[in-house]
Amino acid sequence: MSINPKKILNPKVVLLRGTLFLLALFIFFLAIKTLYTITHTIKLSEILAAIQQIPNTDIFLALMVVAFGYLVLTLYDSIALKHMHIELPFRKVAFTSFTAYAIGHTIGLAILSASGVRFRMYGVNKIRPESIANVVWLVSMAFTFGITTLVSLSLALHPEATVTMMGQLDMQLSEVSIDVPNFLHNQAIIRSIGISLFAIVVGLVAWSGNKGRHIQIRGWRFDLPPAAILIKQIIISIIDLASVAFVLYLLLPHGTEVGYFTVFSAFIQSMILAILSHVPGGLGVFELTMIASLPSVDKTYLLAVLLVFRLLYYLLPFFLAVIFFIGHEVWLRWLRKPQ
Repeated sequence: MSINPKKILNPKVVLLRGTLFLLALFIFFLAIKTLYTITHTIKLSEILAAIQQIPNTDIFLALMVVAFGYLVLTLYDSIALKHMHIELPFRKVAFTSFTAYAIGHTIGLAILSASGVRFRMYGVNKIRPESIANVVWLVSMAFTFGITTLVSLSLALHPEATVTMMGQLDMQLSEVSIDVPNFLHNQAIIRSIGISLFAIVVGLVAWSGNKGRHIQIRGWRFDLPPAAILIKQIIISIIDLASVAFVLYLLLPHGTEVGYFTVFSAFIQSMILAILSHVPGGLGVFELTMIASLPSVDKTYLLAVLLVFRLLYYLLPFFLAVIFFIGHEVWLRWLRKPQ
């Protein structure tokens, strides 16, 4: 992807970003208000009691899966760097990738947070800024292709799950006088949207061919890597998202009749809505959509599960990443031997 600072500072671009920020702020407050409306009868003591009911073994297993998920995430950077013929020891790639993702997941605004971490830490290893910009583009595109593939399959194969979620959201949002569009209650339309999205992904992968392609849109150049790279990145994305959904599944009560694939579908659709909302970390939006997607799970217990999930997948890695980043800066400034 070619980056031109003049285009980034273009008044139209600035206006668009300002509008998206205000929209994200509105969606955040709307989600929090709706979430409060449907859960205000639940006491904090009840949520804390539900957390205590989650077996320690389940929390430990969930933590191991979180570690595995972040290890999988390092492969995004590894493949992107290898595609660009940049040699870097895996330990440095993993260190940078983990720090970038853990900070970006929690803070949001990946273009400033995760990308900033990559520019700083890869830059120290003498990788050129334009190469780092391409790494950022490649890992972002990989995740986009992966989650679009999963969302399209979810919509195409299980449209009833989306219709159920939209029905629940409709009831919840009615509390703040907002209605879900009627077409989102139609299984045939939902399935056709899924098939169309999947066809777009397959078409782009096929079109990229053996050597890759580029698309020019209003002066912006977007580079697609070869199909083989795209397929690898999609597979990694599927493993990544499947492991995150498994964390949620492990934390659910053992007696529930909700299967893994139901949780997986709920997670994927909640995640995409959280991303589209532009709210940092999808806070409020993700929780609201998960509650709507899993109506058979007790709300108190589900809130407890989502709270523990936030702690294990977001806050704990975030604090570790901040420590790593500060330690890295201290090492660079005071401890590294002059070269």
